[in-house]
Amino acid sequence: MSEQEKLFDIRDWVPYQLWRLSQEAGYILEDNYARKYNITGDSWRFMAMLASLAPISAKRLGEYLDCNQVQVTRTLNKLLDNGYVSRRTDPKDRRKVILTLNDKGAEVYQSIVEMAKDLEAKLLAQMSEGEQVTFRGTLKGLLTTVEGFGN
Repeated sequence: MSEQEKLFDIRDWVPYQLWRLSQEAGYILEDNYARKYNITGDSWRFMAMLASLAPISAKRLGEYLDCNQVQVTRTLNKLLDNGYVSRRTDPKDRRKVILTLNDKGAEVYQSIVEMAKDLEAKLLAQMSEGEQVTFRGTLKGLLTTVEGFGN
């Protein structure tokens, strides 16, 4: 085996390929909504998690998104400035802030969801319906496996 054949080419490594796919798809999607709604990819991810988990505290949201407090504060301030998120003090713990998407934020979120679905359909268009089902099942299995490594 030659030295060249022994080298590890990260471009052939499945986790790298999945990361690149995620990055590139995220950039494409962000190009479609960034100027229109004045938000970044981080803001979109926060909105998506809020849509799924609200009402939720800022601290808990940061944990779900694996963000530090500075990132959470910066992103939430941008969303609040844009008028996409509502916050209120938790009546059970006055130190905790509870977040939700407001009507304007929910409308923007739905618009971006449609863009995301369109992009996904284009990405998967080369696969048959059966291949898509298999692919999604494989991805779920990989995620379950990798999540199990942390335990």
